[in-house]
Amino acid sequence: MTTRVSELQISRNLVNQIAQNRAQVDKYSNEISSGVKVDSPGDSNFSGTIAQYQDTLAKLGAYKNRISFVQGFLEFQDNAVTQVGDLLTRAKEIAEQGANGSISSQARSELAPEVFQLRDQLVALANSTYQGRYVWGGADDDDPPYDPQTYTNYGSTASSQRYTFDNEAGTAIQRTINIGQDLDVTINTPANDVFDRAIQGLERLGRALEGYDTQPASGAPTGAGGAYTFPADYTNQTNAIKSAMDLMDTARKNDVVPEQVSIGARLKRLDTATSLIELTENSSKEVLSKLQDADYTDSISNLNLAQTALQAAMTVTSRVLSQSILDYI
Repeated sequence: MTTRVSELQISRNLVNQIAQNRAQVDKYSNEISSGVKVDSPGDSNFSGTIAQYQDTLAKLGAYKNRISFVQGFLEFQDNAVTQVGDLLTRAKEIAEQGANGSISSQARSELAPEVFQLRDQLVALANSTYQGRYVWGGADDDDPPYDPQTYTNYGSTASSQRYTFDNEAGTAIQRTINIGQDLDVTINTPANDVFDRAIQGLERLGRALEGYDTQPASGAPTGAGGAYTFPADYTNQTNAIKSAMDLMDTARKNDVVPEQVSIGARLKRLDTATSLIELTENSSKEVLSKLQDADYTDSISNLNLAQTALQAAMTVTSRVLSQSILDYI
């Protein structure tokens, strides 16, 4: 009985040895195919450190994705605000032509249609979307910031329209996105801070050129205002054109240019954040590579040794088991 137990134990040991050798063969084969020597927590004493670096790289990847979105979002705004400046430049050229005291009221009215076209383009920029959301909508980015209203007295269809800021809950909120550890960036400015005076200036200019007063004389139009009577109101018309031109200049100086500067500064912050992330990412990848990447020469050598050991174990086991069977017979 003692002899049979010993033979059984020997057989188990041999089978266990084969399993261990086969596991070694699989391990080194996997190292060669994957290029990684640490595949599971038990493979290295540095497994915890490796997990930390992998977590760091995952966070850095998330930051880079956010930066990519914010960069596209801000570049879209930068392009739109640049167009606003161009529209105001053209509107001022028209206003200067219309403010000339030698031009007739009829000639002035012929300038109005282009001004209203510029106004409509400006409103379209203010109501523009990026990836399906209204850029200047704040937290209320599923609704356009500017809604169409009407004037009581008007000449053309264009002069009948006025656009007002939709001051709903959330429109004043400036949204921020985290782009790094303890680093946030603001991604929007309330629409009225950028567009209100520009839209109102163009609207007042267009109506004045067409021959209509806009009330109140300053601030947001309420829809009131009647037709000028010529030639009695020619001077009033001229003053209204000049007043609209001043409002457009104020819009450029106090709203448009500062917004361009702000967007440029935020884009610069993104560049700085990206550089820091890439430095950290490259450093982490280098350390991680040293901790977990396989040395192909060592892996191939270890695989050959493991295969030799496996073959030897299988040969010995075969002989022992064969001899045991013969002894039993």
